[in-house]
Amino acid sequence: MRTHHPLRAALVFGAAGVFVRGAASASPVDVLRKALRGPAVPYEGVQETTVYSDAGSTVSQVFVQSNGKGAFRREFKTGPSAGVVVLQIGHTVWQTASDGAFRRLPSGGRQDPEEVARSIVGNYNVSVSRGKIILGRKTAAISITARYRYNPSRKLVIDEATGLILQDELFAPDGAKRSSTVFIRLSFKPQAATLFLQPAATGLAPGFGPASFEARDSEEAVLRETGRAPARPSQIPPGYRVVAFGVVTTGRGGKTAAVRFSDGLAAFTVFTRPGGPRVPGPRGWGGGGGQGRRGHGPGGPPWRVGELQVTETRQQAMVTCTSRRASYVLIGDLSADELQRIARSLP
Repeated sequence: MRTHHPLRAALVFGAAGVFVRGAASASPVDVLRKALRGPAVPYEGVQETTVYSDAGSTVSQVFVQSNGKGAFRREFKTGPSAGVVVLQIGHTVWQTASDGAFRRLPSGGRQDPEEVARSIVGNYNVSVSRGKIILGRKTAAISITARYRYNPSRKLVIDEATGLILQDELFAPDGAKRSSTVFIRLSFKPQAATLFLQPAATGLAPGFGPASFEARDSEEAVLRETGRAPARPSQIPPGYRVVAFGVVTTGRGGKTAAVRFSDGLAAFTVFTRPGGPRVPGPRGWGGGGGQGRRGHGPGGPPWRVGELQVTETRQQAMVTCTSRRASYVLIGDLSADELQRIARSLP
């Protein structure tokens, strides 16, 4: 359950239910802005999500409930995460652990819905049209297609009466489908307030590597905590900007710096490896040592200054690189070729 960037988090966890009557005739930025602000009506339903990989696909059914006031409860009924419950209240998210207790997930930072909506419209081709009937409800279709070959695309189908996203499809830069989420059951009705109570005091969910990214208020805060300033590449794709500075826990329990860039829909993160230019194996940094479309895996040759290791799957790309000053890992949902270009411009 990865929430790589703010728009995806809003769409997946929030299902973006809002009042957008006449959505098919509204401007794209207005529809996106309202979706990102979150739901305004309570509901419950079942979503079926299919996640695609190079080896096949997995299907999960999730029971979703919302109070219409920015809180959501998602219970995974089937699939790889069956039994897990995710609770979101505002921008804070908790997830049940193996013992059934909630643990807070790391914060990816916050973005203003207005800024995100305008970034998407400014960086992608966005259109709104009349959609098909889903669960007996009239819909509006939003198409978000890439202007640059290295970016992903997305298609949304939204209930016109409430703004709830009924269908959500995400595509890789090469057009391969990454995921599909659709409501197969839905009912608009009040939800019990007890479902959305903040869990009792809990610690942060354990983890290290990219999944442990937690946003900090500023670049200076990251420097104070880790002793490293987040690394900024000199070559950044059009439309991308810094959306979060963060701290990452290493496999040995230390802290290192990271910075996330986004163009509203897609994102990539630059993680600074601890220990200088020596580059250890990729275990724990998103690749898991596995073979993707490209990549050596843990048995590959040693990396020298200026060399890149690339792992690309249908879901994301990862590039590991070493400069004379530091070593880095870059992970993003844009193409591996573009991620390599970014990596080569790091200090």
